[in-house]
Amino acid sequence: MDSDVFLMTSSYYPPYHVGGDAVHVKYLSEELVKLGHEVHVMFSLDGYRYKSPDFKKSLKEKEESNGVFLYPLTSPLGKSDLYLTYLFGKSSYVKKRFGELFGKIKPDVVHHHNIFFLGYDILKKQGNYINLYTAHDYWLICQRSDLMKYGRSLCRQKNCFSCALLSKRLPQIWRDSGDFRDAIEDIDTIIAPSNFMKQILSDRLPVKANIVNIPNFVPPPPAKIKGSGYSDYFLYAGVLERHKGICSLLRAFKKYRNRIDAKLIIVGKGTLKDKINEYISKNKLENKVILLGWVSDEMLWALYKDALALVVPSIWPENCPLVALEAISVGTPVVGSDQGGIPEILEKVDHKLAFRAGDLEDIRRVLVEYDKIRHPVEKVKGIYEKWYLLEGYLSKYIKLVGVR
Repeated sequence: MDSDVFLMTSSYYPPYHVGGDAVHVKYLSEELVKLGHEVHVMFSLDGYRYKSPDFKKSLKEKEESNGVFLYPLTSPLGKSDLYLTYLFGKSSYVKKRFGELFGKIKPDVVHHHNIFFLGYDILKKQGNYINLYTAHDYWLICQRSDLMKYGRSLCRQKNCFSCALLSKRLPQIWRDSGDFRDAIEDIDTIIAPSNFMKQILSDRLPVKANIVNIPNFVPPPPAKIKGSGYSDYFLYAGVLERHKGICSLLRAFKKYRNRIDAKLIIVGKGTLKDKINEYISKNKLENKVILLGWVSDEMLWALYKDALALVVPSIWPENCPLVALEAISVGTPVVGSDQGGIPEILEKVDHKLAFRAGDLEDIRRVLVEYDKIRHPVEKVKGIYEKWYLLEGYLSKYIKLVGVR
């Protein structure tokens, strides 16, 4: 494949990010650079400032990171532009910047990712290029982006207006507009990282679209991983928020503390961090649950490798979480809820590793009986090598892009 010019659009880009979708954009961008392509990424620095109010740094208009050219967006309206984008679905500032960047670099491929803070306007083609969109979440069909009705349970019957109000959000009326439908129709291919996502989008998109399932990938783990200093523990790694199921996991460890032999180590940051600390102290779980908070990449890999299993207890329909792929890349199995695309990862090892989301008894069953269903390290690594290697992803991705 000859050298092409790629333009990625994303609400976030590492290190200015709050989720795995941005990490995927970084992985993919840097791998394309290694193949000899020219890659540019437009992302919202305003969005990161909104999520991280303490962040005061400013970035240059065009910064280079590992060969990737970065274009951080900082609207003169600041956070107000984010609110307007939410209400109207588009931003004149973002559209102008996208148009300027498009005219300057003339991309062969435009690949949209999480564009929550950018708006749907940029989905419309401005020239002759391949127009891709990766559905990292449910933003195309759900204004909450998580497909959780009222934030409580999986949405099975669409009622967006009442859901928005009960979720304390203003309804996004633009979602019913012909302009939004036209923008979606301009996407050549939608990449769904899970079959669950592919099916949901096929059923609920307002227009027909070409949707393909390409599971996420993660690069191989470090060649040498030091010991973590911990043993006999299950690991939770992710943001500390309710939709991730961390509360159910904590309640299970409290209720069955005498039946679950292993400890629980929690890694991550989020709004629940202080409450989790209080919960551990109030229920005298200090010898059972260890909250480490944020850790370095080196320590995270060590924790992955030494863990009995990574636990992904999400109550929202996760897509294809990178933490699960990172864990199995070092041979550590994953146990998790039956939501979204999580079972698609677990069943490649053993369907018994799944539990019903939020069901404390079922969480207990899997954790207590884990010794009976755990699998050899080499088998788990084999699953990673068969399904989630970079090479497998790129071979499918390049077919979408085409050979020039």
